[in-house]
Amino acid sequence: MQIVFAAGGLLALWCGVNWAFDVRGIATRRAEEIRRKSEERWANMGRLGGPTTFSSSVGYLRFLGAVMAGAGLVLVVAAYALWRLG
Repeated sequence: MQIVFAAGGLLALWCGVNWAFDVRGIATRRAEEIRRKSEERWANMGRLGGPTTFSSSVGYLRFLGAVMAGAGLVLVVAAYALWRLG
């Protein structure tokens, strides 16, 4: 169980930090992809232009990255606590 917490925590921490600090433009590319898919979906329904959604903003994805990094840190601390408790 400790290994699962530690591995999940490290993965969430790594991914969260990458999203939060927009390393290599990950959040920017993802936001553009969400926006493009939304516009395509609206175009398929016969509407012009896509909606401006909050989930397609870079700031929202960076916030999610910060939350994910925090959750990863909590999982790593929990894995350490479980390891120390035996």
